[in-house]
Amino acid sequence: MPTTLAIFGAGPVLGLSVARRFGREGFRVALVARTRKNLDHLVAELARDGIEATGFTADVYDRDQIANAVTAIKDAYGRIDVAEFSPGGGDMGEGIVPTLDVDIENTQLILDRFLLSAIALVRQVLPDMIERGDGGILFTAGQSGIHPVPFLGNVGMAQAALRNYFHTLNTVLADKGVYVGAVNVGALIEGSVPHQAIASSREPLGFESEVIHPDVYAERFWELYSKRDRVEALVGSFGR
Repeated sequence: MPTTLAIFGAGPVLGLSVARRFGREGFRVALVARTRKNLDHLVAELARDGIEATGFTADVYDRDQIANAVTAIKDAYGRIDVAEFSPGGGDMGEGIVPTLDVDIENTQLILDRFLLSAIALVRQVLPDMIERGDGGILFTAGQSGIHPVPFLGNVGMAQAALRNYFHTLNTVLADKGVYVGAVNVGALIEGSVPHQAIASSREPLGFESEVIHPDVYAERFWELYSKRDRVEALVGSFGR
């Protein structure tokens, strides 16, 4: 049976690069995103590369929609061999506040987005992987979970919790054949919405922004999954 990569939160930059990298290894790709226009574009791009892909419409911040997407992918492809969680998109900066502005409401918003949605996905895909004794769960994470920075106050809290989660998951699943790991984004991803916004802004950042091509991140995802010799990788050193 062909192997299936499911990208939850697939976009035209990092998501496309990850899909292409795994596609070169023979994976077919299930793409999960909110808009059909985005999905159709990704499917067409991958088809030009000879990679089989199908789009599934869902909001990865919504737990019921995550469950429905997993069911639809399994109906179409039979199983999910690797699940990759990439929360974000055009509105990913919404709700992010510096440390002195952190409150209950904006912390709950970010926890729902980056941590609880990730947990909801794991709960959906993990049982089948454990039963088979094989699989992989990958996360796009952030440097603020490793190196806290004040301007990412509530995000750093959620990323630190996510980091604890994927480390402990990998530990308890190691003898069950399921790998869990994360690539931490430590720079602007070339072509991404944040990169475009900063490039077009006239407001000074106060530091030199590093820009890295999405294919570099995609290669780290493949290395983590294929080698399984470490839990995480940090690409770039944004804000340091």
